[in-house]
Amino acid sequence: MSTTYPWPWRMIVRGAFQDAWSVADQSEKNEVFAALKSTYAQWVDLGCTLVATLDDELSMVGQPGSRMWNFYSIWEVPDPAVVYELMNLFRIEDPGTIRLDRYFKLETVVGKPIVGVEQAVGLTPARATPPT
Repeated sequence: MSTTYPWPWRMIVRGAFQDAWSVADQSEKNEVFAALKSTYAQWVDLGCTLVATLDDELSMVGQPGSRMWNFYSIWEVPDPAVVYELMNLFRIEDPGTIRLDRYFKLETVVGKPIVGVEQAVGLTPARATPPT
């Protein structure tokens, strides 16, 4: 049974560079980044909406230290159950496919908006508008 909620499910993705990314030459990084963008496009095909991204390059280079993460993204997801499928796209082992978990470590946090806080600052926890 599917339940409809008056608010969107949201997901924060925290990412970090793995050793394979750090030692890759620019050509390999270009291929891996293209595969990352393609995977994120597959997330959109699965009903997710990218809300925002953040790269922590202003205060850090290389692998993360005390903070553990280099980059972040915020998504709206159709249901928390989709997260398993999203993460599986990073560990696919198909010939000719780049296995992204060699290059990036990801962690997700999934939840709902804090409705009272958003309302207090004049926001309505509405769904993000997907690009047209």
